[in-house]
Amino acid sequence: MAPLPSPPSLLDALSAVIEQMGVDPRAWALGMARATPAVTLVPAFGLSAVPAPTRLVLALALGACIAPALAGDVNPAGPFVIALARESFAGLPVALLAALAIYVAGMAGGLVDDLRGGREAVSLPALPEQVPPVAALFTLLASIAFLETGGAARVASSLASPALAGHFTWLAVAKAFARSVELAFALAAPLAVASVLIETASALIARAATPAFIGPVLAPVKSVALLGILALLLERVAELLVVTTRAW
Repeated sequence: MAPLPSPPSLLDALSAVIEQMGVDPRAWALGMARATPAVTLVPAFGLSAVPAPTRLVLALALGACIAPALAGDVNPAGPFVIALARESFAGLPVALLAALAIYVAGMAGGLVDDLRGGREAVSLPALPEQVPPVAALFTLLASIAFLETGGAARVASSLASPALAGHFTWLAVAKAFARSVELAFALAAPLAVASVLIETASALIARAATPAFIGPVLAPVKSVALLGILALLLERVAELLVVTTRAW
């Protein structure tokens, strides 16, 4: 009985798929290198919540979308490792711009947690570290807004753009960081003002109630009041995050 042929390896299967698609394998590898920063840094793509093989497949899929735009950049005579590093560096500004609004939303939520005196932390696989509950809520809202408004398609389109080097520059990243202050202020300012008003009212009530000690009673009331105001503003917060994630 003739021995059974050995099954094809993953690389063989991948090479066959590449040949069927008519894509230059080097261009595909360069596209994957350019997409790797976005897959690694943008929380909406899962971070540690997504297994490494899945993120690799996502990078390969984005690389396949970008490969036709990079076919002319393939230099068979040049060092391929340097070309991969160059493409990864070229894709880094796009990854930072795509992820910025999500991280800023998380920081604004952390400020809200500080204002209400929250000390609990939430551990979610999609977040790089333990964060307070409102910070986790804002981060997830921003991630959903990013995906629902076509963020993944915008990332692929930006990475494949011929004007990538001229439009997505480090100067653009610096300007986006400066504009992100406006987003953080817009998210946290209403609750910061409400916190000041609640704190003032609590101080006046505590002074009027002297000599009774009602501080332990007022502290939970402040937290509940801020959460109630957040519930009223949550729809506006979601709309702002949708507009911001769509505008990068």
